[in-house]
Amino acid sequence: MPTEDRTHESLAPAPAGSRWGRNAALVYGGVCAVAFAFTLRELFAGQSGTGTWAISVLTAPWSVLLASVARMLSGRLAPQALRALGVALVLLSAALNARIVYGMAARAERDAAAARAGRG
Repeated sequence: MPTEDRTHESLAPAPAGSRWGRNAALVYGGVCAVAFAFTLRELFAGQSGTGTWAISVLTAPWSVLLASVARMLSGRLAPQALRALGVALVLLSAALNARIVYGMAARAERDAAAARAGRG
């Protein structure tokens, strides 16, 4: 019995218009928005807390890279410019992770549909 080479399926792009992907990305984006709102509140209060921790976890692995960049730029940029850059990069990181979550959920939806079609 010949084996089927399915390595190309994992490289296929995520299906466009995926309901699972859209819903997963929206939920992820909503959670990030709430965490970011708490982070902004903490930023204006001059303290760090749960919001900062949550947004760091939600934007991983990019938050680790951002911390390294911030440490490198801290002596070169004014604190206000560094904060503005941090806000922009956190939003970009959250958007990038939302796209990754969309792709994973869309592929799961595609694979589940293929499994159902194969059984039926």
